[in-house]
Amino acid sequence: MASLLGTSSSAAAAAILASTPFSSRSSKSAVLSLFPSSGHSQGRKFYGGIRLPVKKGRSQFHVAISNVATEISPAQEQAQKLAEDSQRPVYPFPAIVGQDEMKLCLLLNVIDPKIGGVMIMGDRGTGKSTTVRSLVDLLPEIKVISGDPFNSDPEDQEVMSAEVRDKLRKGEQLPVSLTKINMVDLPLGNPEEGELRPQLLDRFGMHAQVGTVRDAELRVKIVEERGRFDKNPKEFRESYKGEQEKLQSQITSARSGLSSVTIDHDLRVKISKVCAELNVDGLRGDIVTNRAAKALAALKGRDKVTPEDIATVIPNCLRHRLRKDPLESIDSGLLVVEKFYEVFG
Repeated sequence: MASLLGTSSSAAAAAILASTPFSSRSSKSAVLSLFPSSGHSQGRKFYGGIRLPVKKGRSQFHVAISNVATEISPAQEQAQKLAEDSQRPVYPFPAIVGQDEMKLCLLLNVIDPKIGGVMIMGDRGTGKSTTVRSLVDLLPEIKVISGDPFNSDPEDQEVMSAEVRDKLRKGEQLPVSLTKINMVDLPLGNPEEGELRPQLLDRFGMHAQVGTVRDAELRVKIVEERGRFDKNPKEFRESYKGEQEKLQSQITSARSGLSSVTIDHDLRVKISKVCAELNVDGLRGDIVTNRAAKALAALKGRDKVTPEDIATVIPNCLRHRLRKDPLESIDSGLLVVEKFYEVFG
């Protein structure tokens, strides 16, 4: 996986969690795709996954979890398993200290991939790559049509390949299997191209700002935990096994209960009022805020969204959609918070 630690003072990243199935067999390099279910980029097409563009020195990288499968023989599969077993274990997600905003945004996208992903921006050395890499352990297995090169979702015709849809129309019975998810490094291109255009930023569901930890005690804890991991990764992961399994169970439960979560009409109206008064173009801000708030409620084990849920997620859903004022010194996230309390009282 490409490192997120750039040589400049700031690095940008984006993760898109698609609503479509993911592949466990793809490890090919490719280019950026910005759509949650399907997309095009420089002539290549992907049908879902996590995608992560990152600035690193004089180049950018795009990390993706694609659902394009590759046929391999049993011998190749065994060799791949042995190679995976010999690889260095990833840092456990529950062990990451601080950076709660980034972690929450990622978790919400796991619960509801239709949120549309996370763009992560912040200082180098703040754990962006470590956090995204550790997320793979939490991603659930997904159902796919066996043998389909695009790992079509057997329950959603919108994200099925044309061949699978044709077989369904003919009444054929298609075998279903479970598959795991794999993280893939993808190159993106040069920082000299400038900042992302507003139209591009709007494609990302959420935005997380990552800052350097300033508290001395917390910094010491981070260094100590990292030292433990470097000394004995497997033992370190084992010490967090209980928390990891608890979080996985919580995510599974939240995904199952998401469809039953409701949000009152007056709260939806207030969300749209915030978006309108902040001059947010289009309706993506409204839609994503509703989705993220429902995902947060599901994560907390509730079936109804509260104003507190909205207050938590709305800065991440809107801050990157605001029109930039070169004379404005206040952080766009604070503008969103101020408008939220003005509307919600």
